[in-house]
Amino acid sequence: GSFADKIGPVEKNANVFGKETDTVTLKCSYETSSSVLLYWYKQSPHRAPQFLLIVGDTATDTRLEAKSTRDSTELTIRGLKLSDSALYHCALRVVAQ
Repeated sequence: GSFADKIGPVEKNANVFGKETDTVTLKCSYETSSSVLLYWYKQSPHRAPQFLLIVGDTATDTRLEAKSTRDSTELTIRGLKLSDSALYHCALRVVAQ
C-alpha cells in the first residue's frame, strides 16, 4: 500500500528560542515511500519565504547546517543573530517513486 507524503514540525506549535550567539536546532519529521529532496525556507515577518538550502548541499550561509535521517530533517543555526527571528518551513519534493 502507498500513503501520502507528509512533512511537518516534530512538535506542534514548535517555538524555538535562543539568544544571540547561541546554537539552535529546528526539526521536522516526514513520511514517504519515495526518494525525496528536503528543503528549508526562512520566512521573515511580512516577507515571502526565502530558500535556505536543500538538505545534503552546503548552505551559502556557513552558519547553517542541515542533515536528515530516513524520517526526519534538522536545521542547525549557529551564532544566532536577531535577523534569524523568523518562521522556518521544511518541505519535501518527490524525485522518484
